[in-house]
Amino acid sequence: MLVTSFVRNAEEKLNAELRIDRMIETVDALIVSRCAPLPDDWLEMDFVRIANDQFPSGFQPIEYKPRHEFFSTDDDCALGIYTIEGRQIFIGGPPDAVNGQTVRLDYYSEVPVFSDDTLSWVYTKYQSLYRYAALMHADLHAIGEEQTSSMLKQLCEDMIQKLNAAHFRSRASGSRLARTRTRSFG
Repeated sequence: MLVTSFVRNAEEKLNAELRIDRMIETVDALIVSRCAPLPDDWLEMDFVRIANDQFPSGFQPIEYKPRHEFFSTDDDCALGIYTIEGRQIFIGGPPDAVNGQTVRLDYYSEVPVFSDDTLSWVYTKYQSLYRYAALMHADLHAIGEEQTSSMLKQLCEDMIQKLNAAHFRSRASGSRLARTRTRSFG
């Protein structure tokens, strides 16, 4: 039972700090009364679109609006915006109570639960990250191993930071570099 708690603590750390492409899931939600529940494994939003036949993909990107702005003005009646309150997503614009509106959510999901009988991309692709995160918590409970725990924590956090940075860079890879034009005076 104690070993399982170390593994669950590792999952908790990765869910709190890791944001990479393997965590991105896509789901469609039907909005009938201007809101819908977020998926159970939702951690953070990546991209939100609403069904719209006038766009080539069939979905129009919509933008996040802070909750206090969304609900305190007429913006909650404006199309093309959304906000999140608790575990619900709210969509701006008039509700379609008959047919509803389809919203496509791209979101960061929780890491897969670690288990002996289910493969997880965390320990097939990033074995050392999984190991360091679990051992870090195990060494916290071992007498005299505080220094080792601190070292493992640093290794784990460095790997998370590097993976997050690589994911952030890859999101724009292949894009053309836009340079600002400099004017000369004279």
